[in-house]
Amino acid sequence: MIRGIGGQPYIALDQHLDIQGFKMLEPEICKGFALAREYAKEGTWMSPGFNLNDMSYTLNWKPIYKAWAEYQELPDDHPVKIHGNEIVPQDFLDYKQRNIFTRYLKSMLGANDPYIYYFLWEEGSWDERNAERKPTEEAKYFPGLVAWIRNLQTQNIINQIGRVIVFHCEHDGHAFEHRDLDGKNGDDQGYSDHNNEFIHIRPRTKRGFYIWDPETKNKKYINSQAAFWNDQDWHGGESSKEQEWGLRIDCKFTEEFKTKVGINHLQSY
Repeated sequence: MIRGIGGQPYIALDQHLDIQGFKMLEPEICKGFALAREYAKEGTWMSPGFNLNDMSYTLNWKPIYKAWAEYQELPDDHPVKIHGNEIVPQDFLDYKQRNIFTRYLKSMLGANDPYIYYFLWEEGSWDERNAERKPTEEAKYFPGLVAWIRNLQTQNIINQIGRVIVFHCEHDGHAFEHRDLDGKNGDDQGYSDHNNEFIHIRPRTKRGFYIWDPETKNKKYINSQAAFWNDQDWHGGESSKEQEWGLRIDCKFTEEFKTKVGINHLQSY
């Protein structure tokens, strides 16, 4: 099923945001990707908290978290582990250590991960994504984008900025279909009441991005550049022959903005 938000699979936000101003920032943003590469975080290390049988496709490649599990099961005298232990992170929160080891897992154990990430506001806890954060060091490479995000507060669209993350997908990458939040504490379909609010923006819409319904086996494509959906619904993107990127701003919507998009009557999603 698609739980959606107020009976809708997603809510298009283009008409409420300065999308044209956002698109004009793309040259600066792409320059930022090049200059801030040393800050990029590599690899999706978190295992999903949902049944992968509900995905729209069979996962026939090895995500980072699976390669890590395979690595841990190797005997200590295995050559892969002997060499790997020399570079295994002492602190997995240190992304520079983690990046080095991620590259090792990709090349040695055939792990596949299409993403690198840039956090413009602190990563923090993934369980409280819209809790207030501070800008990161790499945010200085994206001044126009930072100003655009801050202006959402001035425009009374959001009243709190949480985690801000840029998903950068390599060419030939297939955006990993997934559900957010952990389903083990939800109902029999993995849903629980929550208040995760965010703005997701894609500067280009060439690659299809969709909400997946595992019951009807249908994809509901998001036909807008900016959108908000239920975090616990399956979502993902088609493969692309070009590099693609998207921005997610975890936040708290103002009551005025909730009224504009028609969700002010909802207590949770």
